Amino acid sequence: MDIFYTSDTHSYVYPTDYVSREEKAAGYMVLSSSFPDDALKIDGGDVLQGSPLVRYEMKNGIHPLTAAKAFNAACLDVFVPGNHDFDFGYDVFRGFTESLNADVVCANLEDSRGMLKVRPYTVAEKGGLKIFITGAVTDYVGVWDKDKITGMKINDCVEALKAILKNNPDAADADFRICVYHGGFGNESGIIKENRADEIAQLGFDVLLTAHQHQVIRPYRINDKVLTLQAGSKASCFAHIILEKGKAPAAEIIYPEKRFSLSSRMLALRNSDRRDEELDEFLDQKAGKVDGVLEDRSRVYSFIHGSSLADYINDLQLALTDADVSAASLFNAPVSLSSDITMRKILQVYPFSNTLVTADITGKQLKKAMERSASFVDYIDGQYVEASDFSPGKDERYNYDFYRGIAYTFDLSKPKGERVTRLIWKDTDLIENPDRKMRIVLNSYRASGTGGYDIYRDLENTKAISIDIQDALIASFEKGCVKVPCKTDFSVKI
Repeated sequence: MDIFYTSDTHSYVYPTDYVSREEKAAGYMVLSSSFPDDALKIDGGDVLQGSPLVRYEMKNGIHPLTAAKAFNAACLDVFVPGNHDFDFGYDVFRGFTESLNADVVCANLEDSRGMLKVRPYTVAEKGGLKIFITGAVTDYVGVWDKDKITGMKINDCVEALKAILKNNPDAADADFRICVYHGGFGNESGIIKENRADEIAQLGFDVLLTAHQHQVIRPYRINDKVLTLQAGSKASCFAHIILEKGKAPAAEIIYPEKRFSLSSRMLALRNSDRRDEELDEFLDQKAGKVDGVLEDRSRVYSFIHGSSLADYINDLQLALTDADVSAASLFNAPVSLSSDITMRKILQVYPFSNTLVTADITGKQLKKAMERSASFVDYIDGQYVEASDFSPGKDERYNYDFYRGIAYTFDLSKPKGERVTRLIWKDTDLIENPDRKMRIVLNSYRASGTGGYDIYRDLENTKAISIDIQDALIASFEKGCVKVPCKTDFSVKI
């Protein structure tokens, strides 16, 4: 039996990266065009956020989503939801999953309303093989989306998967047992862990298909037993798993050929509504002007010199709230804004629909959080370089934060954890006055404590503000010509 696995597509359906109108050898239409009809097709979740397409469809109430249509056209067999599929609450999640022809599987999702088309596992029988398939989503959904999952509960994924396997005749009689985990690998501490694939690999599965971390992890075996892998993100590649009775599972990661062709089903879907052309016209609309350049240069350059784009986003966050201090991250690929701004450019700059959170924070807590950001770059052999231990195995530039409303200095000659050597707020030295309180504004992703910012989970008077940062950015440009903000009082010493 052949299995084809994708995950973290984020509704990258068409052969495009949305940066330009040029076609690319990527997108679910391209990948699935090479999946044979008699193969088993599985997707590991994260569809409802992350691309201009899904944002456009969600904002305009378009249903079913193009991603759901593409899954159905590809004859997707099993869908395991990702954390972003819960971002918009029970009704949106229910509507999306009901539009799928696939079995929706999630062992650690508890439905208190009893209306979701979700099961803890499924069994597929093809080619004379019986395949037991279960799945789970990262426990962190209960942290990130705790206010959005009313009617649902995300239970401990390891315990849920253990329970599914225990005394289950379908699992015992299967030729192969597969777990699809929307989470990845990591050595994390704390009561709630984001990535628990290492633990799940010990439960007795033959194949562990991971997701969430947006990595391409080529197939390998854990303890010479469990075959595991991860298939990237944004439908850039897929995994092909081969199961044969009496043999160990095998797998490969496959990238589409540059000269690709769409299957007849995908061509029919693309021609049915021409949503890609409609979206291109929308993205190329002018959305405003900048009097200068909102700059984000190379990643290390912006760390050393700051970024006027980050300053602008921080100023916007401060203007939308009653906060004194703001922290904002930029994303992995540096993008600057200048002259005439289009919707496409804005969504490139800020691709996710984060909301805002405010909370009270002390100088001591703020310094601890900033020490995490200060560890992003090292000075080695006369050069500034990204620290290899900041995000091992994954590109996590978005876990470096820029700050506004304070004056600060990072000293790279100091050990990590001691690099914030100047921290001033309203003429108060927060290093000498660590108990001084102020209010900080963060995006909802960072406020959950993810990315190494555990300290944010301990903040008091936390308040969620349902302002979509993408919408706020678009609205700010629509008001008139945007001026480049003054530079933050920030410096780096070596």
